[in-house]
Amino acid sequence: MRRTRVGAVAVVGIVVVNVVAWALFWPADDGRPNFLRQAVAEFAASTAVLLFAVALVLATRASWIEPFFGGLDRMYRAHRRAAVAGFVLLVAHVTVVPWLLDSPGGTPSGLIAFAGISVLVLLSVGPRLPLARRIVTLNYRSWRHSHWLVGLFFAISLAHALLVDQVVVTSPVPFTLLLAAYVVGVVAYLYTVLLARLVRPRYRYVVDEVRRLNPRTLEISLRPHRARRLAFTSGQFVFLQIRRSGLREPHPFTVSSAPAEERLRLTVKAVGDYTARLHERVETGHRATVEGSYGMLDYRRGGPRQIWIAGGIGITPFLSWLRDLDQLDDRRIDLYYTVRQPAEVLFWDEVREVAARNPGLRIHLNVSAEAGSLTVARLVAEHGAAVAVADVFMCGPVPMIRTFERGLRQHGVPAARIHFEEFSFR
Repeated sequence: MRRTRVGAVAVVGIVVVNVVAWALFWPADDGRPNFLRQAVAEFAASTAVLLFAVALVLATRASWIEPFFGGLDRMYRAHRRAAVAGFVLLVAHVTVVPWLLDSPGGTPSGLIAFAGISVLVLLSVGPRLPLARRIVTLNYRSWRHSHWLVGLFFAISLAHALLVDQVVVTSPVPFTLLLAAYVVGVVAYLYTVLLARLVRPRYRYVVDEVRRLNPRTLEISLRPHRARRLAFTSGQFVFLQIRRSGLREPHPFTVSSAPAEERLRLTVKAVGDYTARLHERVETGHRATVEGSYGMLDYRRGGPRQIWIAGGIGITPFLSWLRDLDQLDDRRIDLYYTVRQPAEVLFWDEVREVAARNPGLRIHLNVSAEAGSLTVARLVAEHGAAVAVADVFMCGPVPMIRTFERGLRQHGVPAARIHFEEFSFR
């Protein structure tokens, strides 16, 4: 089993362990009315608690967990899926459980926890749903601050579990798993809120230069505030925090400079509320905090035949690779850089200079407004059967990545040879 799949398998395994525990140690019928409904509802709730605990652990952004998921983006995707699955089971619990208003503290705490988690799930998932997008318009900063409350409502649900009359308390194994999940989840939440910023690798920088590359894109050059500077591998990303009002929330950006460079360069396109503010307000001399590095997108782990696909601002990890390139050895690489308009092309002269020094690197510029969209069919037409044995590295808009991923799989490219990262952490 590949190490990058261990994390996802472990999440499923945790759920399976809980299912087996309940199957082998089903609570004894104590004669209460609707016992079966009560037990089924508690089984759903206990599984939900396990999944929420997993989501809270993954939200810690612990660097030692990242390799087991194949990157921080996949780690966050697992976080999101665990939370959504837990919420579905929580809804099932509320629907199935026999409502008995015989616990003055237990019932209100349960309702508060359910209502709070429901709102937070809606704020996270709503913007992804076409019908809800018009209603849920919370910006990234407000969403991030509200998202911190999920651990609070998780803790309130613990009060509910301890105060109501549960049947699971008669079954030690499932009950122990439930309590363990609560302890792990609460500890992970407290770590994220109170300790993470003291433990995560953070470095102080100063904005040294701001270059406006086009009306919507800028390059931020940062120099270390002191001698200590970030160590990273080309292609990785960091979380940037500018110490100015409206720019303090950490936001992920791929590093476009090479690791050996003294300055850290980030290329930023104004595509959201935070990046638009950054584009308008960042200035030379601003203090910054850089956290990282993260990400596992590395062409050196690929085979001798590779295809790189960069969509728009997705050129950044490839720039870092090219700027760090000594020689390709026996690799043959085709870099496809696709943009909508000619004005969106960035650093193409520099890319051509690198290609001129490396015969194994072939570059292709695709301007959609002039030549149409880059497609998998075009790649197959140009490379034939070689596409199926190539390692494909992609970075760009999520719809582009999804389209290419499906098309490449249909043309026989194994999933293990398709590499990408996406910054959809919300």
